[in-house]
Amino acid sequence: MTQVKLGIGAYRERFLEDWDFCLRSFDVLELQDFIMPDNLDNKVVIDQYRGMLSDFCGEITLHGPYLNLVPTSIDQKVKDVAEYRYLQAVDAAVKLGADQIVIHSFYDTTTGYSDYDQLWLDGNVCFWNALLPKIKGSGVTILLENVYDKIPVTFAKLIDYLDSSQISTCIDIGHCNCMGNGKPDEWIRRVGGHYFHINDNDGTRDGHLVPGKGNIDFHRVTKELAALPLTYLIAEMWDGFTAQFEGLQNLREMINRHNSLTCSGL
Repeated sequence: MTQVKLGIGAYRERFLEDWDFCLRSFDVLELQDFIMPDNLDNKVVIDQYRGMLSDFCGEITLHGPYLNLVPTSIDQKVKDVAEYRYLQAVDAAVKLGADQIVIHSFYDTTTGYSDYDQLWLDGNVCFWNALLPKIKGSGVTILLENVYDKIPVTFAKLIDYLDSSQISTCIDIGHCNCMGNGKPDEWIRRVGGHYFHINDNDGTRDGHLVPGKGNIDFHRVTKELAALPLTYLIAEMWDGFTAQFEGLQNLREMINRHNSLTCSGL
């Protein structure tokens, strides 16, 4: 049977709309304030969360910075800034008791290079092979999130080449549907992993809808998720927390049904 954990990602301001519900209902809280680099320089943000999380018994994930950070840049100084911010995020994670950090993969669709996928792959292997030893012993795992990435095979190759327990993936189901070339279930089947951002859309833009309000085939998605031993379903939707939680519960029930059919040999 697949172990399913339900989570929610939001900024502190949004969390405070119904913080008690989030503490009671979710297994995982993804703190997204650290998307903004300035918050990594602000000790107050960490101190505020420490107080807020004092009674939370679940797991904490941080969404790390990505705005204007280019880990595959040809400019070493630009790469140095990305590394500096990522290391700051690891330090924040340690202070908050988080053992996972989501970081966008930075796949740049504007380069015009005919062999960009190979360039992206080589640049990321070089960057992360240099950074990962610097966070050894932190207990923190980097989760690379697909955004504009086109095909799952390139994404999967990166994780295979790095071959490290310090780095894994965060597959955003919505991004697969409206920005990638492969269907969300194809991404899950090829890339695997354990951590998934859950939302729906109509295939044209990143709508952040509750599952069922777009055109993603969540029957296929949950069938692939049911093949994994552990699945984190992290809601990233624009609806209220109750609606997001109910959407995740529905997906968990679908996963459990797939598991039951597998166990019965059907």
